[in-house]
Amino acid sequence: MIKRQTTINRIFKVSGIGLHTGREVTLEFLPRREFGIAFVHNGRTIAARYDKVADTRLSTQVAEDGASVATIEHLMAAFYFSGITNCLVYIDGPEVPIMDGSAWEFYQEVWRAGVYEFPDSGVYLKVLRPVEVRHNDAYVKVKPLNTLDITMSIEFRAPVGKQKKQVTDVENAFAIINSRTFVLHEEIEAIRKAGLAKGGSLDNAVVIGGDAIVNPHGLRYKKELVNHKILDLIGDLYTCGFRFLGRVEAHKTGHYLNNLLLKEIFSDPANYAIY
Repeated sequence: MIKRQTTINRIFKVSGIGLHTGREVTLEFLPRREFGIAFVHNGRTIAARYDKVADTRLSTQVAEDGASVATIEHLMAAFYFSGITNCLVYIDGPEVPIMDGSAWEFYQEVWRAGVYEFPDSGVYLKVLRPVEVRHNDAYVKVKPLNTLDITMSIEFRAPVGKQKKQVTDVENAFAIINSRTFVLHEEIEAIRKAGLAKGGSLDNAVVIGGDAIVNPHGLRYKKELVNHKILDLIGDLYTCGFRFLGRVEAHKTGHYLNNLLLKEIFSDPANYAIY
């Protein structure tokens, strides 16, 4: 387990296409002494924190003083898996690039940059009592635990159907990192009419057709889709500002409910402890 605050060992850049904007975007990663992950866009610093979340439609967007950065969840998951607690990310567009639809390429670049450890602690948020949020039949709830344990279930039409997966050693669940985002084929037109997914393609998303996966090479894992929902949840949980400890159970959750859970936890200091 990570014991101290950490940052990257050197500056590096990553470029790619935004999933929703379709724009080419470049990120420059800088070491940071100050605690936390933050973006710099249009000269404004935006903390990658739950209380800065401004939009949760098909991605997690943070905003501050008129500047915003969307689709941060995969990058946040990459920071979580690579053990980085402090980093400054300069971005020249409004959205983090989608890369291959997972967190894998971000994770690789952060890992190559290396990790520098500070003497400071205070990197964990431990849930002290049960907290739950719901919307219709979807929910996400958490109970006290000394590690992060996630059980995720999803339910879509065939050929996906119902999938469920439990990850008990999340910090080392590397199959989660390169599981890609996905979409039902019949939803694509409506999503694009809403001005989203302009950069989506079979190179960065799994497309679920009428009776099969459209992507030529199929799935990377049998449970890649539920894996990706776990990846999204990890990225969203990391916007609490700390490495999250608790037993999480989620069903049909999304960015909205993930953010709502954090708001509910922070609504009462008796719900958590930082160490």
